[in-house]
Amino acid sequence: MLKAKIFCAISAVLLVSACGEKPQTVSVKPGQSAAKPDDKPYQNDQFKGNKVEWEKTLRARADNQNEYKRVN
Repeated sequence: MLKAKIFCAISAVLLVSACGEKPQTVSVKPGQSAAKPDDKPYQNDQFKGNKVEWEKTLRARADNQNEYKRVN
């Protein structure tokens, strides 16, 4: 009998706790984005906003991964 009461009490607690979900909405003014704007990929400590240097590094990386250029 005691086990049945404990089971009922635990079941009631679990059922009630499932009803406690909070709303997950973001309050944003109309016409504005809730997302944080992204930084440019070249705006970091390594390139310091220099887009030309960043593009040159990307080209060099792609050339190093190109098997035709590496073998020949």
